[in-house]
Amino acid sequence: MPEEHPYEPMPVLGSDGRRIARADLPMPDMHFARPMGAWVIVGALFIVVVGLWAAVATYFSIHA
Repeated sequence: MPEEHPYEPMPVLGSDGRRIARADLPMPDMHFARPMGAWVIVGALFIVVVGLWAAVATYFSIHA
């Protein structure tokens, strides 16, 4: 049975092929970290739900 090794991420290589320590990497720019796509999906779901409620209300008000 092969010997198990714990997970170790792949090394980060510089443009010259040398390894770069993770502590030397710059912090990511968090200005664009907010997922705008999630707000688009939530807004679209809100519109669909309101539309369905309106359709059901219209159906029952016409056939009442």
